[in-house]
Amino acid sequence: MAKAGDEYQDLVGAVAKALDPGATVKVGQWLVGPDGRRDLDVEVRGTIEGRPYFVQIECKDWADVVGIAVVDALDSKRRDLGADRSIIYSNSGFTEPALRKAARVGIELASALKANDNRVKVVVEKRLVAKRLSVDNMSVVLYPPPGNPHEVPEKWSIDDLRCDDLPVRNWIAALSRRLLQEHESANFLTFRCTLRSHPHWAYAGKPIAVAALAFKFQISRTWLSQTVREDVTLGYYDHLRRSVTVPSGQGYWLGWIDREAWIPSDEEPDEAVLAPNSFALSLTLLNPIHETEGESAPRVDELILEQDVVLE
Repeated sequence: MAKAGDEYQDLVGAVAKALDPGATVKVGQWLVGPDGRRDLDVEVRGTIEGRPYFVQIECKDWADVVGIAVVDALDSKRRDLGADRSIIYSNSGFTEPALRKAARVGIELASALKANDNRVKVVVEKRLVAKRLSVDNMSVVLYPPPGNPHEVPEKWSIDDLRCDDLPVRNWIAALSRRLLQEHESANFLTFRCTLRSHPHWAYAGKPIAVAALAFKFQISRTWLSQTVREDVTLGYYDHLRRSVTVPSGQGYWLGWIDREAWIPSDEEPDEAVLAPNSFALSLTLLNPIHETEGESAPRVDELILEQDVVLE
């Protein structure tokens, strides 16, 4: 007859096997210690560089968080059984005293993860911190061919400049997005280009000739954050390292990022050195020049003869 928690033990056993396919993983074992038989929820045995190792795993499918008494009990049991590693899997998390004690005595604390599996009750959430690069201001200089002045007024608007009857603003929007991606550290950025002759420039509906363009962008950096869910097809969450482990062949899933849910943050992402076989997420949000909706961008890139970028 199955007892409460057997399903969670089976799940933890599957996680252990995914982490170490070459090991022998047994669920619901009894081992003989100095004081008699001791139960062992999950037993993992294998070899590393020809040397045998033994991992003991305790599983707690409880409604309440696991406290320090469970850590104390496993600390005693591992000495009796001679385990090389000891892990507690909890389906409800751990108390702060349990976390502190486990970190001090070298017991690992985990929660099994398997996306869309009703045996998993723990929800793992990650706080994402993203850098947002924004073009705050833009100035544009339009140069006519030598000896061919145009009739663009002194205070003119980029919204009235068109090429091939399409808004040049939409080309600038794509250009500013690319420049933000390529030059994240710039505070001011000037883009200059000379153009081959093209008959289809117009300002406010009147034909003009354009020989060169220069744009100066003022760029700012701010930080935003939001909380999303993390999950894997099969793996676990490490409560002490606060990280998700994804075994080979399994998939990682990051919950939906809501573009409307970002909130201002004073916190910059950590740039800690990554451990081997680990990864971190780095997000950069781009806020370039806005497009004119409902229209395409002219193919100004095809008219460029020379271009340069100056950073400040």
